[in-house]
Amino acid sequence: MTPARIRALALLGAVTLLLGAIALRAQLRAGLHDDLPPLTVPPIGRPQPTPTGTPIVRIRLATVGPTATGTPKPQPQPSPPAGQPTIAPWRLWLPLAGGGQSEPPFPPSAQLTPEVRQTPAPTTTPLPSATSTPTQAPAPTPTPTATRCPMRETKLGIGLYDSGGAFLPVLDQIRPSVILLMDPTVDFAQEVRKAFPRAFIVGRIYDKDQPLDNPSQRGAAFADRVAQLAVPLKGVVDAWMSYNEITGHKDVNNFRAYNAFQVAFAQRLQGNYGIPAVAGNDGVGTVEPQEYAQYFREAITTSQYFGIHAYAPYGETSMRSPRSHDLVLRYRQIYKALTDAGIPVRDNQFIITEAGLWDGWRGVTSEDSMAQDFTWFADELNKDKYVRGAAVFGLFVSDRWQSFNIAGTSIIQRIGDYNSDCRR
Repeated sequence: MTPARIRALALLGAVTLLLGAIALRAQLRAGLHDDLPPLTVPPIGRPQPTPTGTPIVRIRLATVGPTATGTPKPQPQPSPPAGQPTIAPWRLWLPLAGGGQSEPPFPPSAQLTPEVRQTPAPTTTPLPSATSTPTQAPAPTPTPTATRCPMRETKLGIGLYDSGGAFLPVLDQIRPSVILLMDPTVDFAQEVRKAFPRAFIVGRIYDKDQPLDNPSQRGAAFADRVAQLAVPLKGVVDAWMSYNEITGHKDVNNFRAYNAFQVAFAQRLQGNYGIPAVAGNDGVGTVEPQEYAQYFREAITTSQYFGIHAYAPYGETSMRSPRSHDLVLRYRQIYKALTDAGIPVRDNQFIITEAGLWDGWRGVTSEDSMAQDFTWFADELNKDKYVRGAAVFGLFVSDRWQSFNIAGTSIIQRIGDYNSDCRR
């Protein structure tokens, strides 16, 4: 047997003896065996280090007592009987296999005291709180938009005397079948056509002076001027006017000059540029029905369309009044005069390029009454297939014709309702 094995067996036996003594001493202190005499265990000295330098392990043994739970309380130590020797504190040093220097011993005054390792209370691991998802307010229920009835093609429209995208929503309310555009920009006219592909659109260039000297030359020159805008809008605007309300009542020389002007205008615009012309557009009542057949035959037959104005007489507050019919429905008298004179009239050749009250409706009648006038007039036009339709006068931004302006009134919606097909 090797020396190292011998030392290990000796050490094991010493430890076994020591543990038994400690257990016996604990029972004596607990009073479990009062009849046994106290056991005195002499201190065991620390063995000297072996020549191989085996390191020493210090083992501190605690006094064994009853098992306690919770926080240990110090036990009262019984006093030894008189005359009995007191058991001195003991220490045990054991060599470590492998050699090495021993650690210093406990101080002589150190006593064995039980060291109780308290098991730490289990730490409660906080569960991750559920991430609170911000509660989103439910989206508001959209207010149902009233669905309008389908648009229908009628003979009621509007004259628009300014350009701008702000008019597009108004036109959408009106749903016009006939539209007159004065001095439109190209892009605005294109937007109007895109919104109303089936509407009949008339173009007009405003000329403040409208001279009639050298009428044929003037007519051709004005056609060239109109063509500068009409050519880019070919296929967008259907036809173009020349002068507007230039004739005087019973002024024969004026009639003849204006007839020559319109012939030259139509020949140049239609012949050179392929753009339809609109003849006429005289002030209401300035030319008698028979005078059209007598003085304007050439202008009417040369031009593709014929324009007429329809206004109630001065002082009248409604287009529907019997006294108003002579001027408001004068287009029928003109049609009869032309056909009686052998002048052919085609379907949709007549266009009412302006319609309303003599000096405007504001301050004269109500919105409701004016709206009824316009829808009544459209119903009358429906009776005559040679009339394409009417453009109400009108919509404006400027104050030039403020008394006629229907912008911002219920008339717009009333016309739009008329131009909607709500039949079930």
